[in-house]
Amino acid sequence: MAAISIVDLDPLNRIADDNKTDRVVKQLDEAFSTVGFVYLTNHGIQQATIDSVLKASKHFFQLPDDVKNQTRRDSSKDNDGYVGINQEILGSNNLQEIKEAYNVTSSNSIFPSEELNPEFRSAVVSLALELTELTKRLLTCMALALGLEDNFFVDRHRFMFQDQTKNATTFRTLYYPSLAETHIEPGVVRCGAHSDYGTITLLLQDDVGGLQVLSGTEWISAVPIPGSILVNLGDLMQFWTAGRYTATVHRVLVPEEEIRRKSTRQSIAFFVHPDNDVMVSQLNGCNDHPPVGALDYLKTRLSATYKY
Repeated sequence: MAAISIVDLDPLNRIADDNKTDRVVKQLDEAFSTVGFVYLTNHGIQQATIDSVLKASKHFFQLPDDVKNQTRRDSSKDNDGYVGINQEILGSNNLQEIKEAYNVTSSNSIFPSEELNPEFRSAVVSLALELTELTKRLLTCMALALGLEDNFFVDRHRFMFQDQTKNATTFRTLYYPSLAETHIEPGVVRCGAHSDYGTITLLLQDDVGGLQVLSGTEWISAVPIPGSILVNLGDLMQFWTAGRYTATVHRVLVPEEEIRRKSTRQSIAFFVHPDNDVMVSQLNGCNDHPPVGALDYLKTRLSATYKY
């Protein structure tokens, strides 16, 4: 059973050293070719920036439902806004998925009232912009690993977190409420088994944990490592690389331990998508599948998971 590896990005933060950069590129390539998940350390994002989002998010999610629903995601318009419990079901066999989320696609998205939550918008936008820059560095490494021009992927992700009409990259803050008083029936989970839809996803977890990754036929725990960011690949990257890179299935189950059921859980996901007009073709030149439209594929997946 493969383990999730840890890649230190510190060499990318220093004065150019091709040997050390090559090492990072090879390590990422190995991780994405096997498990499809990797922990990043020394990624350059301060914990205080992350904590600000978790704090502001928790404040929002603990507001009354009628207040949260004022910014509810409107599926007929866009992907921004609040998503309540059971409004998104990712696992096809699940009866319920006990989580809440808030989607943000740009600095001009729908945000909670600043009177109720004055820090939410500034905290989210600050972190999202830093994640965008980190993503560009990762996309460059991936292009080099695949023998492409270093800007191949970056040029196809020019409008990340700028304009939803041009790029569907989404910053999502997630909240898993306490289950201490809840009777858990079969088919009830926190987040169902699924693969992500786009290019890559950057995940920031709190210390509660619960994420599991499917490695072969076994589920392995993606235990939170303080100060790290967990990265996994999406369906479009798997298709782009003709299966060389893996969009790994993952889930968040209801904890068996009573103490963990009593705990709320939070995470932040930065779902990276190509620009909306990008047609994704297999890089090996194989024509066994036609090109896939980045936005068309996302719309198909979203329509299958949202229940309103």
